[in-house]
Amino acid sequence: MLIVLKLGGSIFHLIEPMDYPLLAWPIHPFDKFLAPPNILPNFQIDVTVVPHLPELETGPLRFDAGQGYWKLFESDAGFVIESLSPVLLQPRARALVSHDYCTIRVWVLPEMHLGQVGWSPMHLFNPIVEVCLLSRLALDGGLLLHAAGLTIQEEGYIFTGNSGTGKSTIAQFFAARGALVLSDERLIIRKIAEDVLFYGTPWVGSGNYAHNAQAPLSQLYCISHGTEQHTISPLSPRAVSQELLRQCFLPLWNRDALEATLATVTDLVQQIHCRALAALKSPDVVDVVLSQRHLSTIGLR
Repeated sequence: MLIVLKLGGSIFHLIEPMDYPLLAWPIHPFDKFLAPPNILPNFQIDVTVVPHLPELETGPLRFDAGQGYWKLFESDAGFVIESLSPVLLQPRARALVSHDYCTIRVWVLPEMHLGQVGWSPMHLFNPIVEVCLLSRLALDGGLLLHAAGLTIQEEGYIFTGNSGTGKSTIAQFFAARGALVLSDERLIIRKIAEDVLFYGTPWVGSGNYAHNAQAPLSQLYCISHGTEQHTISPLSPRAVSQELLRQCFLPLWNRDALEATLATVTDLVQQIHCRALAALKSPDVVDVVLSQRHLSTIGLR
């Protein structure tokens, strides 16, 4: 069994040689991110379904996500990630990960779904594959950002902010005007040559927007709820950096990756037009944002 996914410009090969049944797969919107099998992978993931997880030799605990979720340990061969069932609080998968996060060997317990015994790829994507993607992305100068991203009139816009500040609502208003919404929850951001690109991901928000596409980033807005009217105001580079770091998924288990993330945020703030947007829950926020396209950006950053 071979599963090939394309996420943020990276190719993932998941190989399970015994062809155990796949449970609840593919699910929306991961089905949009499936890719042809003849593309060389950036990440190779070898999966073994076993009745009992092997005991892997580990070094010090490097990160504990808490609440019975996952743990990452140091290892002579790289890292060991242990993923726990949130219901049973017992390990359901263990992975041996290379130092560059690109080669992953996973052992996973079988499960039962609707009377069928098999294995669930989703229990590998979250968290094991996601941890490896985030780590490699950071080391390569990219970001995984809690944000909505869309493209309209040949411009790419990102709206980032805390949960509940209106990312999905703004995405919906833009979609009604013909915008392509790549995601309303998480975006992958990369710098390719001199361009900053953002990519849709299969991790969706309340608007359920997810497109396997990319767009050049033109403007970035840090959003909040408005009071009497929509307002757009300048933000200092320091304020933007602080907000982006609050909304980034940070690789706290890897010092080099964390320092690379700080450098990427600093570079992004210097290159992209960044503003604060306090928005009402009203469709004319689209007109307010689009009206900024041709205005001078002097003094806005």
